[in-house]
Amino acid sequence: MDTSSGGPSRQPETHAGEPRRRRLWPFVVGGLVALGLAGLAVFAVVLILVTAGGPTAPAVYDEEYVAGDGPDKIVVVPVQGTIAPADDSLGGTQPTVTPEGFADALRQAGQDPNAAAVVLEIDSPGGGVTASDEMHQSVLDFKKNTGKPVVVSMGDVAASGGYYISTAADRIVAYETTLTGSLGVIIPLNNFAEAADKYGIKQVVIKSGKYKDMGSAFREMTPEERDILQSFVDDLYGQFVDVISEGRDIPKDRVREIADGRVYSGEQAKRLGLIDSFGGLDEASAIAGKLAGTSDTTVVRYVQQPSFTDTLLAHLALEKPQAEQIVDAAGLNLEPKPYYLYRP
Repeated sequence: MDTSSGGPSRQPETHAGEPRRRRLWPFVVGGLVALGLAGLAVFAVVLILVTAGGPTAPAVYDEEYVAGDGPDKIVVVPVQGTIAPADDSLGGTQPTVTPEGFADALRQAGQDPNAAAVVLEIDSPGGGVTASDEMHQSVLDFKKNTGKPVVVSMGDVAASGGYYISTAADRIVAYETTLTGSLGVIIPLNNFAEAADKYGIKQVVIKSGKYKDMGSAFREMTPEERDILQSFVDDLYGQFVDVISEGRDIPKDRVREIADGRVYSGEQAKRLGLIDSFGGLDEASAIAGKLAGTSDTTVVRYVQQPSFTDTLLAHLALEKPQAEQIVDAAGLNLEPKPYYLYRP
């Protein structure tokens, strides 16, 4: 017994020959703290990368070789998929099917001294009214500011907003089997009123004006509301008629006869004056070079390589709920707004 400290010292009691047990909770807590710090580090990296590649970052598209070996370039800008605004929260280089990415691609082609002409490779059913109009205006601005010709090469589908953009080009080339047309405007509105009544679902709306909830999916539309929306559609349709008439040099009365919403094959479209000739990308590139006054060209396509940020965010993105996936697959995910869109 040690009496120097004024009392006995107590030692941990253990069974004879049994090793002392280690406490686990410090290791558990330490592991959780380490995981938390790692998560914060990943978040910080993503935040820094996204901020660094914000909307002000210059877009640069890689050039993919297509054909030819001449000194002058024919730049192919793909417009593939549904036309919609870019996700500006991510910044950086945007897809060329968005107004922002499309304008960046045309700017890059305009600043390239070796680029003699641009071919728009369109395979799109169209999309948003405003986005389509912005891209149409970008083509007009490009031609005015650079003097370089623009030719459209239509793929399987170049309808509605896809055709709207095409009217700004100097020439339109398509296959005989291309699906085009669908010239008009649509506002998709869902109506769940009958199902809501059946299952006892009600929506209570507090509104500032009688038309504030116009287009609600939980009740039938009134005749007055339909007239208001129809007048809006008619205005946008008139804008569509104007760009076709101006771009294709077709009288407006004739355009209104053609633009009844139906789709046309490439062969029908040529007879109606909606396209100029048949062929694929080779034909469109040759026409573009001829309009630019050169035949010694190399054809390149602008492509967007996924950045490290894109790849990282794609891996971190949460999978959509199954119900939302079903709605997307059924084509019911469109916002209740006007579209230049072919939707069978």
